[in-house]
Amino acid sequence: MGKRGPARQPLTPIQKFAAFRLVYRNGATMQDIADEAEVSRMTLWKWQQREDFAKHYEQEYRNMVQRMRMSFRSRVR
Repeated sequence: MGKRGPARQPLTPIQKFAAFRLVYRNGATMQDIADEAEVSRMTLWKWQQREDFAKHYEQEYRNMVQRMRMSFRSRVR
């Protein structure tokens, strides 16, 4: 047990999906993403406040940027 109660469970596949969709929004609103994840918009917001969710989101974002860079480089050559 940590200082603030029991240890938090690792991210679920649906939470990881939500983080992925937040990176690859393609015009989707927060409500759209919450609907896809079958959660409320408030739940999605609460997930975003979690440190582990934020770290996963940041990693997905870095992956997206890296893929874009590689794609751009291959087109320039």
